[in-house]
Amino acid sequence: MTTFAGIIAADRRVFGEPAGVSSSPPHVRDLGTSTADTHLRQLCASCHVGQEKTAWGPITQASRGGGCNACHLSYSPEASEGLARYEATPRAARIAIPRVHPALSIAVDDSHCFGCHSRSGRISTNYEGWQELHDAPTAAEVAADRARAPRFRRLDDGRFFVRVLPDIHQERGLACIDCHTAADVMGTGTIVARKSDQVRISCEDCHAREIISMPAGSVEPEARKLLSLRKLMLTPSDRIGVASAGGVLVNVRVDVTGRRRMLRKRTGEAANLRAPLPVCTEGTGHERLTCNSCHSAWAPRCTTCHTSFDPAVEGFDHLAQAFTKGSWIESSGGFEALLPTLGVRTTQRDADHPRGVIDTFMPGMILTITRNSGASATHDPICWRLYARTFAHTIRREARSCESCHNDPVAIGFGQGALRFEISGGTGHWLFTPENGPSSLDSLPADAWTGFQQTRVGMVSTRDDVRPFTTEEQHRILRVGACLRCHKGDSPVMRESIADFEAVVARRSERCAVPVW
Repeated sequence: MTTFAGIIAADRRVFGEPAGVSSSPPHVRDLGTSTADTHLRQLCASCHVGQEKTAWGPITQASRGGGCNACHLSYSPEASEGLARYEATPRAARIAIPRVHPALSIAVDDSHCFGCHSRSGRISTNYEGWQELHDAPTAAEVAADRARAPRFRRLDDGRFFVRVLPDIHQERGLACIDCHTAADVMGTGTIVARKSDQVRISCEDCHAREIISMPAGSVEPEARKLLSLRKLMLTPSDRIGVASAGGVLVNVRVDVTGRRRMLRKRTGEAANLRAPLPVCTEGTGHERLTCNSCHSAWAPRCTTCHTSFDPAVEGFDHLAQAFTKGSWIESSGGFEALLPTLGVRTTQRDADHPRGVIDTFMPGMILTITRNSGASATHDPICWRLYARTFAHTIRREARSCESCHNDPVAIGFGQGALRFEISGGTGHWLFTPENGPSSLDSLPADAWTGFQQTRVGMVSTRDDVRPFTTEEQHRILRVGACLRCHKGDSPVMRESIADFEAVVARRSERCAVPVW
């Protein structure tokens, strides 16, 4: 959160600039005045934790930076009232400072995360179930909204959101810090290339047949200090949770009966932890799937965002906190809330799956950068079609359907359109008609990550460890999709196919048609 290393490296790479010294990830404080760095200084750099907090008062949606204060500053009602009276007093008459001082607290609530994380991947708004709108709701919609549970929300920065579906954990009352650990947020002292490399938790740490735990007496001093500060008491017979990637989960308990519970860090209230259903772990057909690939209900999606630079307009440099000549200007088309696209992420943690795991993605940067844009210069456009890995924080207990993976062109990476399985003479062929027209630079549909029955290589993401499905993987997905045209996903034959799909196909009836490529 302090260095901005991953964002800087990705942005510089997109602009064709060196990311920085490989042994030392870039730092936001060292941004220069290149094209990429100016872009970052004006559109991104306000959210890093090292930004100075210059305004008095509690953390709000508009707050940025502040170091430790960004998360830990807590104003009681008395502290807020005292500050309000002090600020209302004319400067010359301010004799005494407010008597009640704000606190630094580990009881961090979600509002501390919201200001920064309601942008970019929009994790905070996703978690609460809000999708951004391109246009403000009409007066009639607002009037109707007053008569029922609010469907629309206006943030302090003026953006409007519409209610979609919240994450089940938010619905059950879990705060961000109930899952995320101190190591996730503040690091362990180890240098990482990007923020996500620092996250140690996973769904399986709490939702598994057998969660990893250790005796209470074996907890290291730092975890004991956190337990003491949070007043999360341990009994001698308790075992405490451990993340599969390492690190103690101070609020996860396993008692002598085997019951697993999570204690909410702000209140101490206990919630039972459920093991996954058998369908989540049976067979080998889905062994590469991450939990979120099935249980993410939606992800924000925009494929019409544009960024341009106007040298005649004054812009604001968030790093220097000053206006500067020339401005980067953002514009966009509509926003959508769709099931996320699926793809492959390689992971060093899981040596048993060298092919990588199936994860969730959304459009990251589908853009064209025009170099040499002067009136007399020869334009040199660069087209990037980069999807970003996302953990959308829209988890629901119910999973997406089999058809929504195997028969959905958005899920497979083709973009929106009509995906059809046509049978002729006992032979089946898959056909795809995209909804969006092809790009003049790479011929792919405007919202696609990869081509229909094509393998994309080269730079396909802002990360090197992810990729869309290859042609061979698409074929495997669509072979199952052909069966799903007649057989429901929860039918006995499809449940059996999870264990051995080829064996089920081998004994198919004469009426069944398998795809021919």
